[in-house]
Amino acid sequence: MQAVDQAYVLSPQLLADIIYSGSDMANYKFIDLRNPSKFENGHINGAINIPFRTMNKNNNCKTFIDQERVNIIYGESTEQAIFAGFFLQQLGIKNYFIILGSYDFIKNNIIDHYNIYSAHYNPEIAQYDYAKIVSETSGARNYSAKTKKPAAATNFKRKKKAAAGGGCD
Repeated sequence: MQAVDQAYVLSPQLLADIIYSGSDMANYKFIDLRNPSKFENGHINGAINIPFRTMNKNNNCKTFIDQERVNIIYGESTEQAIFAGFFLQQLGIKNYFIILGSYDFIKNNIIDHYNIYSAHYNPEIAQYDYAKIVSETSGARNYSAKTKKPAAATNFKRKKKAAAGGGCD
């Protein structure tokens, strides 16, 4: 897969500025690539839903051509938004940004709890301590087994066998 041109990536800081400024929203069109049921459960205010699998439909392609507004694309994952960006480049559309991270990242770090660390999206860093979650929710108790010291080995005295008799002298 090609590398993403950073000119088309919207930083979390700029996304927060756009969402919280309010006045700039008229210049942008948020496009949610997730399926309709997930869109109904939550989305960025003012976003329209164009599921990724239907982007190539003629009426959906026309939505992206609006030169008056900049398209801001997000989806189920970063990869989904990147593939949508590649599709738009193939159509010759250049007025778009993609958001790194999924809608869940946007919701948790920018919409619900924006703070100084929200701007640092790194897919290489786990968002959860999975080992801790599993240990807390699996029902297993953290009992440490008591180990016994091994018993001292008992030495038995063996009788020496007499040398075999006979043979050549």
